[in-house]
Amino acid sequence: MSVSKKVGNAVVRNRMRRLVKEIVRHHQHEIVEHMDLIFIVRKGALDKSYQELEKSVLHVLRKSSLLKAKKG
Repeated sequence: MSVSKKVGNAVVRNRMRRLVKEIVRHHQHEIVEHMDLIFIVRKGALDKSYQELEKSVLHVLRKSSLLKAKKG
């Protein structure tokens, strides 16, 4: 997980890191196993709510084919 100092002070950077980690943890059963993921959080993420950030992370994972196919 990487959050640039351009994003904000340590409190802001740590909050963004925790949010993205929580999103990945919550969806870990949907993510392809045995992959190392690198997330780089940018300034634009500060304005997003948790739901918007979650949608964005899932979109990136889907676009890169790192989400498992849904059953059924």
